[in-house]
Amino acid sequence: MTDSNPLLQPIDDRAAWSALLARVRRDTLEQSWAYGEAVAAVSRTRPERWLLLDGNGETIGLAQAFRRRFGAFGSLVRIVRGPLFLPGIGRAARLAALGALRQQYRWRQKHTLLWWLPELPGGAESESLMRELGLEQMITGWSSVRLDLTPAPAVLRGQLDGKWRNALKAAERSPLLLDENWDDTTFSTVMQAHDVQRIEKRFLGPDGAFYRAFAAAADPALGDSAHLFTAKIGSRPVAGMLLLRHGRGATYAAGWSSEPGRLVRAHHRLLWHGLLALKNLGVEHFDLGGANTEEGAGVARFKLGLNGEVFTLAGSFA
Repeated sequence: MTDSNPLLQPIDDRAAWSALLARVRRDTLEQSWAYGEAVAAVSRTRPERWLLLDGNGETIGLAQAFRRRFGAFGSLVRIVRGPLFLPGIGRAARLAALGALRQQYRWRQKHTLLWWLPELPGGAESESLMRELGLEQMITGWSSVRLDLTPAPAVLRGQLDGKWRNALKAAERSPLLLDENWDDTTFSTVMQAHDVQRIEKRFLGPDGAFYRAFAAAADPALGDSAHLFTAKIGSRPVAGMLLLRHGRGATYAAGWSSEPGRLVRAHHRLLWHGLLALKNLGVEHFDLGGANTEEGAGVARFKLGLNGEVFTLAGSFA
């Protein structure tokens, strides 16, 4: 137990963490064990992992926080898309656990500045809740698209937007060859292109070094894995896509397409192929990794074409 929070218990057992994450209905990439290990591998930030308990000491959820120390100045702690709760946990127990996390990372006690993007829906109720915890909204809601992968492939295909489905049909008639074998050379090619796009388009997401660290930390037997899909014309890669599996879910991580790849709609075929491959692995839900209709309208349209569930979180608080 912690010295001040009887509703929190530290955990360093990866197998137990992964088993608990697999019980969460809609887990998130940022709360996976491999994500925490990747953050630690590429930065001076370290994960802190907690079991959330109810008043009877029963586990009701989990939370992964990320601490970066600044010597005598204190620490910055980030909680991203957490905590996550098991199904059927009542509102009172959830509120108590949120309060325990807030207490654990309070400035006056431990010189800790908390930056929190909770896995809470956007709206007045969530904003009011976070204010009750002494936090103010710093950034407005973050949006993404979630796709339910449990229906049959034919049903999933029928749900696609008409233009998206037509682009997929065109890609399937093209000379594209798909490859899902992990190859370090191809991975480097895709990540280098991704890093160039990050700079040119000012993406805020992780870089290639982080994704390489995630792949190294992933353990498929415990629910974490990285999947690289490439499209080739002849022997030349023209597009690539990296999808990350975590618990019962998976997330779109990075993608790249050359001009020849764009001409034959390679991304449509890669994503569709990747979704079916994840479904065959037992993945139940897929997060498109953000949908910014203002700064990335083209990418957002591509993601929205899957006709998944658009959702918006409450935003970031400090």
